[in-house]
Amino acid sequence: MAELPRFRALLLAAALIAPARIASAQAAKAPDVLLRLDDIGMNHSVNLAVEQVAKTGMPFSVSVLFACPWYQEAVEILKKYPNVTVGVHLALNSEWRGYRWGPVLGKAAVPSLVDSVGYFRPSVPAFLESKYDLAEVERELTAQMDRAIMSPRRSFARSPSGSRASTASASRDGSARTIAPSGGSPSPRRSRPSSTTSPPPSSTSPI
Repeated sequence: MAELPRFRALLLAAALIAPARIASAQAAKAPDVLLRLDDIGMNHSVNLAVEQVAKTGMPFSVSVLFACPWYQEAVEILKKYPNVTVGVHLALNSEWRGYRWGPVLGKAAVPSLVDSVGYFRPSVPAFLESKYDLAEVERELTAQMDRAIMSPRRSFARSPSGSRASTASASRDGSARTIAPSGGSPSPRRSRPSSTTSPPPSSTSPI
């Protein structure tokens, strides 16, 4: 249970820091249009698509699925493009048929969050109808944020698919941002995983 006070401490720190960050951002000239590309790290084809946009030099933001097998490639790509603002897409569901992912902590550590084979449940309704343990939710989301913190890019958290919890993530230098609670629905998927590209075998099986 030691993780719970730490998770709540992150939320408190974020609440104290966020107003200053927002004021600073509002003082700068805002772009006319800001694009956000979702789900980088989900698979190789999504990573390459985001890189094609990044090569144009336009400013935009992305959210990284650190629970997915291809997040390491996504981080390597994003290192090269300072024009891209990077965030964290926390996940508690895995909706694609034939391409699934599970918790960062592994199925044994958070058994209430997974199906019979160790993957996240396939939809938001399936998650909400399950007998999930809130303490396990907090531990898993903290683990996903910890994985993001280990990357060299500054990060923030967006509300997780399958959860109504407010979330926050500290960057390496201790700063943090918050996102309002989720409405419980995942963002619409804009690209289907490539059928010709297989993720690394060591990353796809639940632990």
